[in-house]
Amino acid sequence: MKKAARIFYIDNLRILLIALVVLHHLSITYGALGGWYYKEVEGDMFTKMILTMFTASNQSFFMGFFFLISAYFTKISFDIKSTGSFIKDRFIRLVIPLLIFYFLLYPLTVFIRVRFGDGADIGFFEFIKQYRSFGFGPMWFVETLVYFSFIYVIIRLIFSGKTVKSTKQLDFPKPAVIILTALIISAVSFVVRLWFHLGSEIPHTGLQLPFFPQYIAMLIFGLLFAKYNWFEAITFKQGIRWFVFAQFFILIVFPLFFLFGTGEGDPYAGGLTWQSAVLCIWEQIVGFSLMIGLTGIFKEKLNKQGKIAGLMSGAAYAVFIIHAPAIVLLATSLKTWELYPVLKFVILAPVALFFCFGIGILLKKIPLVRKVI
Repeated sequence: MKKAARIFYIDNLRILLIALVVLHHLSITYGALGGWYYKEVEGDMFTKMILTMFTASNQSFFMGFFFLISAYFTKISFDIKSTGSFIKDRFIRLVIPLLIFYFLLYPLTVFIRVRFGDGADIGFFEFIKQYRSFGFGPMWFVETLVYFSFIYVIIRLIFSGKTVKSTKQLDFPKPAVIILTALIISAVSFVVRLWFHLGSEIPHTGLQLPFFPQYIAMLIFGLLFAKYNWFEAITFKQGIRWFVFAQFFILIVFPLFFLFGTGEGDPYAGGLTWQSAVLCIWEQIVGFSLMIGLTGIFKEKLNKQGKIAGLMSGAAYAVFIIHAPAIVLLATSLKTWELYPVLKFVILAPVALFFCFGIGILLKKIPLVRKVI
């Protein structure tokens, strides 16, 4: 059985994406709009705008990018492994961590919030017995990959005996096609949000349908990236142009939209509002631009790894799994430290990253754990 070679710029992209996941949830703790286990402050208008600009930019692309990369390696992995080996690997890497989080890390995270955030005098096992708090939390991403892997295996098995008549290379889409695709996904997202507003999710799953039009599209694109080697088609010049294009929408368009788009209730969340429509378009334009932009930049400038980067990329999945209880513990431990929320976020951001990656690297040194994550 062949082993897929490391692609350093993609490994480094995953480090960035995992770091953004940690900081995304830390920013909600200190005033960005959104839901999280522990929110220390609501924040004033400036705090909300700055931190929400950060989280909205993240949301526009980072989970979609994760899905694209995951689907990319799913195809490669299936191609070089037997079906049984692939299924075994998916079970170990996806299902086992999902169960551990559901039954242990989710209740631990809520317990930390209740015990140290709310100040309740209660022990962990008493908390479990009393609250019966279980869930997928941020591991909805892994949950989705379980469903995707199952569907992908079924489709591959159904078509395993079919003869492929055409091996024609499909070129990487032109900018006009990319923008059109982004607008189509924007339209689908807008329609979905007529019924499923931002923040809503399927009960007992953690799956937030308002964002799934992009996620499903990225899973499909990930398979195309693997089939036609599209990562290699993205150039540094393209990366710079798309990245700069994204900054215009983040730094200029978003603040204007945030300040002048307020209305009764939450018009951004969904429904027949122009704010929802513009937000859907903004998300996809920024998301596509950042995914392409960062790929081109990382491939040219960050396509190697030293020892520290190697440790961080190896621990990235572990960080994703444990970051929820880790940053809730960090935040609740420092709740009495009175500081302006944006400043507190900026100071604690590197601390949170060091804390989470430190735990992840240590966990990877445990042989049994290393086999799973």
